[in-house]
Amino acid sequence: MNTTQVNIVVDVRQALSPQSGDELVSELGSLQGVSRAWVSPRTSRLLLVDFDAHQTDTQHILRTVVHRGFDARLVGM
Repeated sequence: MNTTQVNIVVDVRQALSPQSGDELVSELGSLQGVSRAWVSPRTSRLLLVDFDAHQTDTQHILRTVVHRGFDARLVGM
């Protein structure tokens, strides 16, 4: 199977608490195609996500974050 790995940064306008960050990372990690999701060690407002572009897309990842009640935007690909 051919994969196209993409890396994105999601800026969450609210700082993530350790609990909300863990829950969000867990939910993102369960999405089909996402190989890794984590909160940036430099700031709790940034989520970093690695995924296969053939299985999911940036808008699905962003919708997942927004659906959890966060004000978020994509800032890097």
